[in-house]
Amino acid sequence: MDILGLHLSPRRNGNSAAMLEEFLRGARHGGAAAESYFVADHDIRACTGCAACEETGQCVITDDDMAELYPRLATAPRIVVATSLFFYDVPAGGKALIDRAQTLWARRYRLGQTDMLRPDGRGFLLALGATKGRDLFVPVSLCVKYFFDALGLPRQFDHLFFRQIEGLGDLAGRDDYMSQIYEAGRAFGRKGRGGPGQNSE
Repeated sequence: MDILGLHLSPRRNGNSAAMLEEFLRGARHGGAAAESYFVADHDIRACTGCAACEETGQCVITDDDMAELYPRLATAPRIVVATSLFFYDVPAGGKALIDRAQTLWARRYRLGQTDMLRPDGRGFLLALGATKGRDLFVPVSLCVKYFFDALGLPRQFDHLFFRQIEGLGDLAGRDDYMSQIYEAGRAFGRKGRGGPGQNSE
């Protein structure tokens, strides 16, 4: 697997799902092996903040689907996050996944484990929201920046953001947006680098 696509929104067939699938279609045409992971299809419990992982490097919650996801998060050379926005940030199910990455953060920053560091790895953020606010994508950008850091990926990543997308099928009806997404995915799949999106720091 070259690219792991994480869909963090609750609707399996909504706009952000279409966004991720189009990006990964482009990535595959760029030569990458890509797979998607839809949070809505899995049982991921919320982090309890117990801090046990800071001593052991392991999460005490072992009876949900994060156990199978941790190895993929720790080894995928490229990760793309796709999400809609709920109150300017990642929906609850996706945030639960991100919060559970505390285990990987603890391995790196508390236990000094460096085997998961991927300085040549890349991240990409695809996000869309219903409004047109100037700061619409600021919270999700910061959240994903430090999520990637916890995974051992560079904090810098490229992105594509789309405003005023809300109704089911709104994105699929925008050929210009879908073309941007496809081309970004193809570039990401070919070079392991972001496409036409802007770089986040």
